[in-house]
Parts: sequence; C-alpha cells; structure tokens
Amino acid sequence: METEFNIFLLACLAVGFASLTVADPVAIMDPADAQVRQLAALEDAVARHPEDADATRELAETYLELRRPGLAVAVLSAADPAVREHPLVAHRLAQAYEASGRLRDAQATARLALARCARALGSSDASVSTPTPRHACRARDHVLLGMHVLALNRMLEWGVVDPRTDPRARLAHDLSERRARIAIR
Repeated sequence: METEFNIFLLACLAVGFASLTVADPVAIMDPADAQVRQLAALEDAVARHPEDADATRELAETYLELRRPGLAVAVLSAADPAVREHPLVAHRLAQAYEASGRLRDAQATARLALARCARALGSSDASVSTPTPRHACRARDHVLLGMHVLALNRMLEWGVVDPRTDPRARLAHDLSERRARIAIR
C-alpha cells in the first residue's frame, strides 16, 4: 500500500512539473501594447544616437514613469559624457536617485545640475569653478532645478530615509514649489 502511494505521489509530482515546463513564459510587458512599442523605439533611438541628450532624458523619464528608477540610473550613468553634462539630464539622474531612495546622491547631482544651469545662464550665483556647459539652460529650468535642490535639502534636514514611503518627501516638494510660485508672482 505504501509503495502504491509513493508511486502515485511521484506520478502527481511528475505531471505537475511537466505542466510547469510546458507553460509559456509570461512577459511583464505586452509587446503588442503601444506604450511598450514607444519604449522600445526610445531605447532604439538612444542606442543609435547616444549623443542625443533629449532622447536619453526622455527614455529616463519614461523609466521613472514606469517606476523603474534603477533602469533610469543605468541609462543616464552609461550615457555619453557630453550628454551627462546637460543640466536637465543631470536633473533626471537626481530624480532617479531620489526615486530609488538614494537621497545624498540625488542632492549632490541636483546641486551639480543647478550649478551647470546657473553657469550656462551666466547667473550671479554661478560658480566660476563650474565649467560652462555646452548645453543651453533656460531661466525656467533654473527655477525647476532650484526647487528640486530645496526639496532634497529639506528631506535630508528632516531625516527622510525613503522618499517613496515617507509623506514628508511630498511635503518637501510642495513647500519648494510654493516658494517658487511666490517668487514668480
């Protein structure tokens, strides 16, 4: 009786294992989906034209929208050095660091982006030690970068460890945006 039970159990396990190996793999992203095709086109564009800062920034932004900050960090870190000099590309990298919980890296990168933008604008707060970037930066971008630096500074002051789960992170961003709105009016 025991032998028959063991054989029956072994047969059930074999059938179960066989059904698992025959199953088709399930992709996280559907290749027929329009957004997935757009993502693939962006990835191809960045691969074909690694010097295109706009495409690199857009790809990183797409990864951030998909909640894949690690992929955004990887794309931006592997980008052409001339592309990484662009203040808005550095800003995306700071956002990716923030989204992955690396606040100190986000702060340092955001400060660098702000310094590059200020230098490109010839702003009075521009550091002369920061080389003049090859990429243009608008006053609007300078304000955006400054807001991000303020929010990151506030998060670190408050001891935010994980901005993805701590409600103070959203509050820090809201307060920095309010300050910018008041300055504009």
